[in-house]
Amino acid sequence: MGYILMDYLSTYQISILLLLGGAFLAAVVFGVSARPPVRWKLGFALPVVAMLLMMVVARPLFGTLYDRLFFKNKYPASHFQEVIENRSGTIGVTPDGTLFGGGVYDGRFNVDLLHDVNIIIRPYGLSAFHPAPHRVLMIGLGSGSWAQVVANHPQVESLTVVEINPAYVKLIPEHPSVATLLHNPKVHIVIDDGRRWLVRNPQAKFDAIMMNTSFYWRNHISNLLSVEFLQIARANLKPGGVLFYNTTGSEDAIATALTVYPYALRLVNSVAVSDSPLVFDRVRWRAVLLNYVIDGKHVIDANDPIQLKKLDEIVGIPEDSTGRNFNSVENNDQLRSRLQNRLIITDDNMGLEWR
Repeated sequence: MGYILMDYLSTYQISILLLLGGAFLAAVVFGVSARPPVRWKLGFALPVVAMLLMMVVARPLFGTLYDRLFFKNKYPASHFQEVIENRSGTIGVTPDGTLFGGGVYDGRFNVDLLHDVNIIIRPYGLSAFHPAPHRVLMIGLGSGSWAQVVANHPQVESLTVVEINPAYVKLIPEHPSVATLLHNPKVHIVIDDGRRWLVRNPQAKFDAIMMNTSFYWRNHISNLLSVEFLQIARANLKPGGVLFYNTTGSEDAIATALTVYPYALRLVNSVAVSDSPLVFDRVRWRAVLLNYVIDGKHVIDANDPIQLKKLDEIVGIPEDSTGRNFNSVENNDQLRSRLQNRLIITDDNMGLEWR
């Protein structure tokens, strides 16, 4: 019952519900056990007074519970503007639009490529390694920033998003940069576990599957990083299809991908893998970015020389075969040469979840 209630009530509300139940039982016991003159008056009055007192005292504590747990001595200078609780976890949003899911950084509400505060270059980079991503699957919604970018890609015809936590959907209308996502006819959002959805929909084929995966050390994350998952996702890719996901700096996650797919390419901290050769086409990428429009506004204003200069810097992201330069690209041969003898993540060893 408590597991179900968590989808409808907050921690404070559930606590009040338990308090009401306890007060009622206390009143019944007191009423039955007390002597007749005071039985019903005190039997009900005392628990009610105690209950009201606890409700008044507890309310302020619950109101900032997650702020104090998460920010500790930085509170109240750092705090959550909004908190949503359900059985899938707790989501907090700070005043600057930073998202935290389950007490861990989970992205920001931003699709501005020129003011890239959330490495939004990654979903914008889809055209650099896929010539025609018409049908796209995204596992995980988060802030909706990746989904907003992909849904407005000039070539994308449909975007299916699978998200396990419905609370993220509730947040999107409140943030202008992604608010229109829910009304985009190209977008279909499914509330389900991503891996389970893939297994249940083997007939669904996509040009690209994308995941802004959470940190490689989090609990359950090997469900999306393991060899077994990569093989499942492979079955849902069209010929020439690409799986592109955030490895959050884990070279083990990239090495695992190399054992399943013959071709790979690293863009910043994300990896693209495929059964077909991957070419990082900067010319095509630049052309697509110049045609990108979100909410009626060009992502790059072709008439603004400052923005064009910034575009050249973005498209000119350097190659790096050492893995030391975060803002870089690395091709298949470079990755395979560098990432040998790494931990291969499987469902059995669970990667770094227990290490």
